[in-house]
Amino acid sequence: METIKATVENLDDKYFIKIKAGDEEISIPMSEDKPNEVKSAFNKIITRIKVGEFQIKLDEVRDDLFSQVANEYLTQMNREIKEVRGEMKQYGLV
Repeated sequence: METIKATVENLDDKYFIKIKAGDEEISIPMSEDKPNEVKSAFNKIITRIKVGEFQIKLDEVRDDLFSQVANEYLTQMNREIKEVRGEMKQYGLV
């Protein structure tokens, strides 16, 4: 199983989870309510699920709040990625 690296980035006091999936960077806003950006990020992740099994890990888990929240977020996301991939297999989509 491939491990994809992620980081927590702060740009102009706005926090994001940045996921580096091959040539593409997926950005999930953490400190703003931007449902369309989150939806776009999840669509890219679902597209990546079709390529093969993977998990997303924070490059560095620090003691600050956003790093801790991002780590929990990615833990839950990894569970959902595994579940979605299993369902896609059931329906012959991967």
